[in-house]
Amino acid sequence: MTIEYRVAIDRDHTGDFAAGEDISADVIALRWRLGMRAPYDSMADYGDALITLRNHAGAYSPERNSLPIGGRVRIQSWHRGLARSHFTGFISHIESDAGELGRRQALLHLRDIQVWLAQSPASLPPQVEVTADQVIGQLLDKAILRRPALAGYLFIDRTGSNMIDSERIFPAQNVAQQLAAGTTRFAYVGDWWDDSTSSRAAIGELAASERGRFYISRAGKAVFLNRRYSLLRKALGAHFSDDMAGCAYVYGDDQLNRLTLQVTPRMVGKAGSLLWELPMAQRFPPRSETKLTLRLLDEREQPLGLLAFERLATRFQLGSSPESSVITQNIAVKVEQLGATSLQVRVCNYNRRPVWLSLLNVYGQPLYRGAPLEVSAEDTASMHIHGLRAQRRNLPALSHVNTARAFADYEVAQRRQPRGVIRELQLDAHQHPAAALGLSLFDRVRVSESHTGHSAHDYFIVAEAHEVGAGGAIHRLRWMLEPADMTRYFMIGSSHIDARDEKIMPF
Repeated sequence: MTIEYRVAIDRDHTGDFAAGEDISADVIALRWRLGMRAPYDSMADYGDALITLRNHAGAYSPERNSLPIGGRVRIQSWHRGLARSHFTGFISHIESDAGELGRRQALLHLRDIQVWLAQSPASLPPQVEVTADQVIGQLLDKAILRRPALAGYLFIDRTGSNMIDSERIFPAQNVAQQLAAGTTRFAYVGDWWDDSTSSRAAIGELAASERGRFYISRAGKAVFLNRRYSLLRKALGAHFSDDMAGCAYVYGDDQLNRLTLQVTPRMVGKAGSLLWELPMAQRFPPRSETKLTLRLLDEREQPLGLLAFERLATRFQLGSSPESSVITQNIAVKVEQLGATSLQVRVCNYNRRPVWLSLLNVYGQPLYRGAPLEVSAEDTASMHIHGLRAQRRNLPALSHVNTARAFADYEVAQRRQPRGVIRELQLDAHQHPAAALGLSLFDRVRVSESHTGHSAHDYFIVAEAHEVGAGGAIHRLRWMLEPADMTRYFMIGSSHIDARDEKIMPF
């Protein structure tokens, strides 16, 4: 049975991809990619898609016909009566052929929400005793993202969307989320972020510190997997035995016999400490409001964590000299937003003359970052027999060496010996429709290949790339694979402890 491909643009911004929004008849070719940049990555690469369209009548020339940048697009397949979504993203930009005598085609470029996460600042108040999923959820909710549905929600000064008595306010959650509970409870989070830290970078650091995974699914959902997912996910999606279109095999490339992890100890300071002070008097014009960002730094010029904000101390004067008269009427300094290492304030001068802010002190409880500690695990025999294969990683959310040591021991135990691995698997979707269409990121597959002697090894799909052409007659895909855990572990209540090939769950 043939595979049918459907593409729809949510032109009315309702999020439902109604029948009238289908553009499948104009599609010439499709390409899309999701998942990690490399095996063992914690943070997914940017997801993207490219749709080649017939544009004979100018339907995809935005200056002739409305086609909103940021509009939501979905790529689906239909096979044996089952619809599957393969990519859900937003229009990034459009390339249209010019001239009436050429191909008259248009290229629709799509991206996932990570583009916006990379541009949204990670501005959160201090986080204490939290898990990765809790902080990731807050970062996603505060990020500036284009909502999946805009119709029916309130936009001030936007024609047709500013009727307060009939429009809804956006909910707090601005993207669908599937966040597994983190297994590590971090004592402090965010005290290393500064104003240049993006939400995407912060999420990546949290995922790495948990040894989890973060990615955007085929449906456009933000997904976080904790570190135990790969240990517990045993369901097999497919088994390929010499029947794939191709594979990339390598022996010994992912060996690791020394791993050094950097952790950062913290120390809580005294309540009521002076955290920031104005270096010199500043002039503010009459009838003005000015927003300031106060960055907290320690003696080493490193970011200082704002564990608890307590108060501001201020003084306004009519001139810049210390002898100038103090003014207390129609002036204020208001706290706008608390960050992990900064705070935003608004200086308000409602007088008819300029004033000078001569004193601005911030008091609260600081969180100091100690000098980094390094925890290493190594396999001496492997180093002497095969040579040194070392890596170094920074896990900024970790402040305790015990957890870092468990991470390092586990990674070295898994990869200390050279082994053969399938890096990439190529498939023809028409030969393996169930697997090609139904399996996606972090599904488990088994691969056997006779020529290399690689037999019955399990992998997780960590990236998928598809190319569809010739009206759907061609559908090639590539899976990037990561070896599944090669050592069996037992958990109380679900494993046979007397099985000799099982070991205690490492973390």
